[in-house]
Order: sequence, then C-alpha cells, then structure tokens
Amino acid sequence: MLQCVLLMILAMVMNVIEAEGQELSVSDIQNSGCISHARVYGVYERPTPTIILEKEGDILSVQLLNYESNCGTYDFDVKSSFSEGSEGGSLHVKVTPVTGGMDVDCLCDFNVSFTVHGLEPNTLCLSCWWYEGLVELTDGEPLVLADVYENVTLDGMNYTLRKAFHHAMVTRNNWAGEVCIPSEVSHEGQTYTVTSIDRNAFRNNTSLTKVTFPRTITSLDFGAGNGFDSNPFFGCTALKSIEVEEGNPVLCAVDGVLFNKEKTRLHAYPAAADSTSYTIPEGVNWIEGLTFSYNPHLVTVSMSDDVTALGYSAFYGCTNLEEVRLSSNLKILAQSVFCNCEHLKTITIPQGVTYLGSKLFSGCTSLTSVEMPESVTSTDNAIFENCTSLESVTLSPNMDMIDNQMFLNCKSLTEIRIPESVAWVLFDVFKNCSALKTLDFPESVQRIGSSSFSGCKLNSLFIRGIVDSHWVTEDLFAGMGTQTKVYVQASEVEKYQKVYKGRVYALTDEMNGITDLISPVNNPSELYDLPGRKLRSEPVKGVYIKDGKKYVVK
Repeated sequence: MLQCVLLMILAMVMNVIEAEGQELSVSDIQNSGCISHARVYGVYERPTPTIILEKEGDILSVQLLNYESNCGTYDFDVKSSFSEGSEGGSLHVKVTPVTGGMDVDCLCDFNVSFTVHGLEPNTLCLSCWWYEGLVELTDGEPLVLADVYENVTLDGMNYTLRKAFHHAMVTRNNWAGEVCIPSEVSHEGQTYTVTSIDRNAFRNNTSLTKVTFPRTITSLDFGAGNGFDSNPFFGCTALKSIEVEEGNPVLCAVDGVLFNKEKTRLHAYPAAADSTSYTIPEGVNWIEGLTFSYNPHLVTVSMSDDVTALGYSAFYGCTNLEEVRLSSNLKILAQSVFCNCEHLKTITIPQGVTYLGSKLFSGCTSLTSVEMPESVTSTDNAIFENCTSLESVTLSPNMDMIDNQMFLNCKSLTEIRIPESVAWVLFDVFKNCSALKTLDFPESVQRIGSSSFSGCKLNSLFIRGIVDSHWVTEDLFAGMGTQTKVYVQASEVEKYQKVYKGRVYALTDEMNGITDLISPVNNPSELYDLPGRKLRSEPVKGVYIKDGKKYVVK
C-alpha cells in the first residue's frame, strides 16, 4: 500500500514535468505477476530492486526487477517524457500500479518490462522508480542499476554505502566526546558523499557531547530532502551542542540548536544544554517529535503563536520543567508530549486544541489541576496516568468518551465531573483513585468498562443512565470493595444487585432518610443537589445529598 501511495505522489510531480517535455510512446508492457517468494509473512531479506536499460537506436528497453507494489496489483500503467537540457536532457518514467480499487494491505514484488520509443541521446538524466541520476548508454549493451547497499567501517566510523548513487549514510557508532562527520569517504577506489544519518545512529548515546554535520548531510535513512521528522539525538543525555557546516542546503544550527534551513522547524534541542529557560524563535511553526526530550535543566519554555504543530514526546522526561507557554494556534497535543515531566506544576491547554494524545501528562507527579477547553472533542488512553498530585480536572463538555486508564493511579484526585456528552467510559479509568469519594455518571453514559473503580474507596456511585447489560458484570466492580453505595434507576436495581455485593439503591429512594444539617456548611463541595450536581458555592435552604444521605439545610 505504501508503494502505491508513493507512486501516486510521484505521479503528480511527473505530470508537471511531462507538461514541459515531449511525451514518448510506451509499448509492450508486461509484468510477472506477484513473485511467489516475496509473499512471505514475517522478516525476510527483500530481493534487490534493479533497473536494466538496453538501447538500440531510439528504442529503449526497460526492465524493473523486484518492483514492490500492492499484492492486489494486476497491471501497470507506464508513461514517459523527455525534456531537453544539460547532459543530453532528462528522461522521466512514471510507473503506476493498477489495482482496480482493491483494498489489500500486503506488499509483493513484481518484474515489469516495457519499451520506450523516440529517445535520441545516450547520455541523460534518468528519473525512474527509485533511481535518479546521470546514465550513459551504449547501443546493444545492457546497463544494470541495482540498489545495492554495503556496510563498512572507514577511519573508525560505521557507514552504509548506497552504491548506485555513491552516497554514504552514517550508522550506529560508539561515539564519545566531540564528533565531526566528514562530507565524503572513499572505499575500494570509489568516493561516496555522506548525505544521511541513520535515524538511530546517535540514539541513547550517553557519551556524545557535540556533533558537527557537514554541508552534505540532508536527511535521515537516505531520505529525500529535509527528512528530519524527529530528534535523531533522543537519549543523548551528555549532548551540549549541535553544529552544522555553513552551506548545508536543508539544515542550520542556532546557539547549538538544530533547525531546518528556513528556521521554520525545530529539530533538536541538546539534552545537556544547561540553560534553565528557552524561548522558541518567532517564525518556527513546527516542533518535531522528541525535540526537548530528557533535558534536565529546562524550567520554562515559551513558544510564539507561530507554532501550529508540536510533535510527539516533545518534552518527554524533562524532569525539572515547571511551565510551558503553548501556542494558541495548536490543534493537537500529541502522545506523551509532557510524559514524565515530574515538576510540571501548571499547564494551560489553548482553546482550539481538539485532540489530546495518549499518555500526554503521564507521570507528571507535580501537576495539581487541569482544565480542558471546550474545543477538545477526542482524547486517547492514559492521559493523566500516574499524576499522583492531581486533585481536579475539568473535562471538555464536548467529548463523547473517557478513554482507558485516563486517571489510572491518580491517588489525589478528589473532584471530577463527567459531562453529559460522554457516552462511553472505558477500562480502568479511575483505577486506584483512592481519594475520590463520589462519582456521578450522567444519563448519557451507556458503557462503563471493567475495573473502572478498582482500588477506589467511594462512598457513593451514581449511575443515572441505562448501561448496556453486556457491561454490567462483576468485572465492573472488580477491586472496589463493598463499602460503596451504588445508586441506579429503579428499573436497573436488580441488574446491579446480581453483580455487586454491596448496597444498591434506586435513585428515587429516600437513601436512608433525611438528616438535619445546620448552616453554615463547612465544606459545600461535599454536597450534591437532588439531580446529582455538585455544589460550587454556599447552599441555600433545601434538601441535598452528602455521602449518600439526604440532608436539609435550614
């Protein structure tokens, strides 16, 4: 499927090129069908992608061996165009798999052959499938272009060589101290330009203190263009500075921090940089994944409203981070952005954020309260997991689900109001929230997952809606004990009595009678009105509920 998507993108690019050049006719398109040995489930060594070119006069025969495509592919559409220019011009070949709309999620290798007519020059730039570069053809002699890789160690540094392009990629090394990556290396009489670093080349290297990139480094994993989509220095806890040689076309460094050339994307902030505060420069609109991860010195970080994207785990493990000023133009807070930020005390989620990713605040043990803006409509798992100081959370009134383990191990949580928009409460949501005394599920709630109250010491649990019987089992109350009084609709009492060993009452019952309570009330937040809403201010005269009993305020 991925190959098909890439080819579709390539097709759009090539259409622009074709409009500028002469379209060449293509004939005799044949394919082998799915090569059987490629349909292997599990890990296997993929056959080498290869292009074979053979020219006679103005006719070019092309073979594509081990062309990876969707298993549902039954044919290929081929178009070719030629543009006049330097080095004899440029030949562009676009190969599009034909699937007939089949949705198949596996990949397979094919051999595809075809003939291009009307090609005059023998020296030209070729753009076809995986290959882009200069080729020199001799009539009657096949030119074989194989995407062959070789792993080597040169001058004590490990590389992968991509022989068809004479490119080298820096791979994992046991670096210590300062490292300056060369711009080119030589092997067996051939020169290779160092264009890439493997995305895991530096990860978790705790001895690396400084890295200097040459002007030739442009991407990760032999990618095209500015391929730094996450921090390649994740876990480099001794790294103090990143430098980039002048003239690099896609990267630059400012005060030891890695950016793209235009300074619109922040790629990596060194984990050992010792500043306690950092202001992200204006103009930066994208912060990549893991950018600030594991920095123990940062206390405050501020970003301008230019920032529209904040990558996953951006502040992961910043153990002294206390405050972050977020852009008001963020729409998504991705997974684990603040995971294990142990000293994060406060956070303001901007109005406009619509999604909160999994483990967003997991392990933020100093966080005491969070308010979700109304713009939030969806969340993921374990957002507040292990937030042991969290006392209160205001949920968005527009979310329809409370995901798995959202408040797992939030042992200080005392206050939570579930919005009437919520239909599903999934598994282990309030597990080990031992400070909670009352939980009130509105009529909108139709499903409550198992073990949602395990480890809780609730006095009262209100379930006002009709929960699907499939979810009302002994697993629902697993680990809760029997001290909790459960209040449900009168028609539901028998259903809950079958699975819960504690006391179950109808919501219309007198709830053990009425007890007088003399005003003023010391703690009005412990009171609920008869519809079950928690009081936010001093009560007026009337009947209220406290710990499952009715009280009269006189």
